[in-house]
Amino acid sequence: MKPKLTIPAHAKKAAKLALQIREKLPARRKFGITKEQANKLGIASGVERAKQIIRSSSLPWDDAVRVARFYQRFKNREGPRAQGAIDLWGGRAFGKQAVAFVKKNKTRRHPLT
Repeated sequence: MKPKLTIPAHAKKAAKLALQIREKLPARRKFGITKEQANKLGIASGVERAKQIIRSSSLPWDDAVRVARFYQRFKNREGPRAQGAIDLWGGRAFGKQAVAFVKKNKTRRHPLT
């Protein structure tokens, strides 16, 4: 059975706050993309990931890998839009936790990259 990543309270708080902030911003300043935009691009949506983080107690292996990959791509980005996108995915601390979790539990069948 594949391991699951437990979602801490700070990740839920970051995702919830990011959704609230995003909702109040004008379209040209919004961070993250909607489910519809993501589907067109064939990638995961930060808005949908935030909703999943808020409502769940843990992430399945495949989603934990997606969070880790997202964090690896965005960890060095700066600015309010980048930080907002990272917060939709649970924040920097949760991103680091996801990377460590995947590295600890990866096998040949479930590599990080």
